[in-house]
This record gives sequence, C-alpha cells and structure tokens, in this order.
Amino acid sequence: MWGSVAGLGLAWVWPAGLAPMALGLSVLGLFLCAPAQAAFAQEDPQVFVLDEVCGMLLSLVALPLTLPIVVSAFILFRVADSLKPWPIILFQRMKNPIGIMADDLAAGVLVNLFLQIIIRFVI
Repeated sequence: MWGSVAGLGLAWVWPAGLAPMALGLSVLGLFLCAPAQAAFAQEDPQVFVLDEVCGMLLSLVALPLTLPIVVSAFILFRVADSLKPWPIILFQRMKNPIGIMADDLAAGVLVNLFLQIIIRFVI
C-alpha cells in the first residue's frame, strides 16, 4: 500500500512528467527485480515497493488528475493489486524476477484502461 501512496505523491509533485516518470521507474524496477530477490532472499519481497509505485503511476497516465479520478484510481489499483483478477494473476504466477513488477504494471494498465473508458463513455 505504501508504494501506491508514494506513487500518488510523485504524481502530485510532477503531474506533467507522469508518463516519462512511470516509464523510467518501470524500466529501473525491472532491472532491480533480480537484485531485490537476492538481497531479501524472497521471490517477491514485500519491502520492494517500486512495483507498486510504478503500477500506481501507470493507473494515472493520460487521465485528468482530479480528486475523484485520483481517488478512484487509487482504490481500483489497490483492489486489482490485492485480488489479482485475470489477466493480472498470469503475471503474478511468473517464476522469474520480472514477475515482481509485471503484475503491478498490469494492474496499473488495467485500471487506466477502465478509467479511460468510464471517462469517455459514461461521464
């Protein structure tokens, strides 16, 4: 959860740079997955929260950063990250270091797509 909060903080501080920040931190996170596994001797170390930061950032890219959208993105991301619905569960089951990041990135993309559709076709 704290990684998601950190992602919200970054989006608040640098909203104009949200997309490049999400991309850059995601690439960095992918490179850090294997060292994190080794350092913490766990398949998916809970103290490694860069995956949540990146997933939260992705859930906000190209969306208006209004309070209702940001709160909705946060709640939906936390639900998606916790429940791991299809197709996120497929990434969670990956048995390589990239799986640490992949499920959170997938959750962020799924939330973003859902909110994009809601904004364009419902609101």
